[in-house]
Amino acid sequence: MNSISDLKWTDLISPTMTPEEYLKIYGEKINKVYETYEPKSEFLEKIKQFLKSKREKLKIVALGADWCPDCTKNIPRMIKIVKDINTKDVDLKILYGIMVNALHKPGETIWHKKRSPPEASDPKFDLKAIPTFYFFNDAGDYIGVIVENPKWSSTLEEGILEILVRNM
Repeated sequence: MNSISDLKWTDLISPTMTPEEYLKIYGEKINKVYETYEPKSEFLEKIKQFLKSKREKLKIVALGADWCPDCTKNIPRMIKIVKDINTKDVDLKILYGIMVNALHKPGETIWHKKRSPPEASDPKFDLKAIPTFYFFNDAGDYIGVIVENPKWSSTLEEGILEILVRNM
């Protein structure tokens, strides 16, 4: 069986949205969160400088759904972070449409296999909750994940920096 460490950027096969497309489609629903979130500038600068010093690029894909309250909170925040970093060294893609299978049995994936993108039930993604942010280096190798909220610190930007420092 595959583990999440085997995940590659190329395993992402479904169509994704850019941050601009996401804001256009879901703007009314998420605009307040997006507009009011103020990422910690010192962490944004550290992320930018870290990538520059390593001569590395960061690829992020967010898996989520419009019905999910945590997605409508954290995906706009991630977009704001990426936009505020303001570098071509960070690329964010958004994959929406994850649906729950209310009739799943214990041990089965909770995601609806026919109504969700295939990544939702692909064991490589090991999707447990949404939003899930997967991080990859420029070569497309998996370097980390944030599930729903950052585990190591209190903000997404702190979580991103922690992933970079630990894994690049």
